[in-house]
Amino acid sequence: MKRKFRLFGIIFRIVVIVAAAALFISYISIFISPSISVIPHFFGLYFIPLVIINIFLLLIALIGRSNAGWITLILLLPSLLFTDMFIRWGNDVEEANGHSLKICTYNVGVFSLSRGGTMEQTVRNIRLFIEEHSPDIVCLQEYHGNGLSDITSSFWQYPYVHHHLLGTRNMVGNVILSRYPIIDSGKLLFEGSGNLCIYADISHPRATIRIYNAHLESHAISFTTLIKNIRGGKELSEKIYEVHDKMATKFKKRALQVDAIVEHCQKTPYPAIICGDFNDTPMSYTYHSLTKNRKDSFEESGKGFSATYSVLWPLLRIDYILYPQTFRSISHITPRVDYSDHYPVISEIIIP
Repeated sequence: MKRKFRLFGIIFRIVVIVAAAALFISYISIFISPSISVIPHFFGLYFIPLVIINIFLLLIALIGRSNAGWITLILLLPSLLFTDMFIRWGNDVEEANGHSLKICTYNVGVFSLSRGGTMEQTVRNIRLFIEEHSPDIVCLQEYHGNGLSDITSSFWQYPYVHHHLLGTRNMVGNVILSRYPIIDSGKLLFEGSGNLCIYADISHPRATIRIYNAHLESHAISFTTLIKNIRGGKELSEKIYEVHDKMATKFKKRALQVDAIVEHCQKTPYPAIICGDFNDTPMSYTYHSLTKNRKDSFEESGKGFSATYSVLWPLLRIDYILYPQTFRSISHITPRVDYSDHYPVISEIIIP
């Protein structure tokens, strides 16, 4: 009997060390570009499950009075520093002096990923939603339409538009809608990718502000396809390996896209706001790079869960509004409307 308990204790310590090491790698993944190594980024992607596993192991250690629990406890402590990136308990936001700028970013899923209704109904629902919340700037990703005339007829309340759509028949891309004049604009196209980033210089009463609307490389994981392949006789381990191999390629592509945006942003003479669908969690090189010298609207004024992707809610936050350190966010909401597979993100920012 003693041998069995001793063996169990050895196995438990090994499991604790492996889980703690995996959590540690998830912490440092934010500093390592996937172009150097993609391995840490899988751990970053699974940050929340790793935290849950380590908490579970800590409880077992406490019940069993195992000294191995100290390893788990020490490695769990840094996770408290990342809590605000995933959930906030609703601290009051102080009023700030300055001029307001209300921004909405929304991946509209080519108007075909809602939970009901035709494409025309989805466009109408999104237009009415935007009218209701009345943002000054709207950044749309995966917009599907036939060009400028189509955009202005659907969102006529915004007189200033910058867009770039890819394709000839099924045109899809990014759109910036503005109530303020756009004095300059441009785009960043990424080689070998259907994703892109556009920007517009907005003449706001307080200052000229550059708005970046980014849609970065997605993981391109289809859980439906995964299930079909398994049912069709493909082994789970084989399919999971294929999925992770594909994700590794996407990690590298997205890192290059992020580096291009950061480099471009550093050259602008104006304060810049970066928003859009980053297709990455806060525990990532993507987020760490783009938030350098910037604030995150959720961290400053959000409440509750931060998730923006409906399929795995409340686990995934991949849509963001980031702004200069001198600005303040006094509100951040993520309405759970079912017009896309993403939820919109709306923040009111104060420009001093």
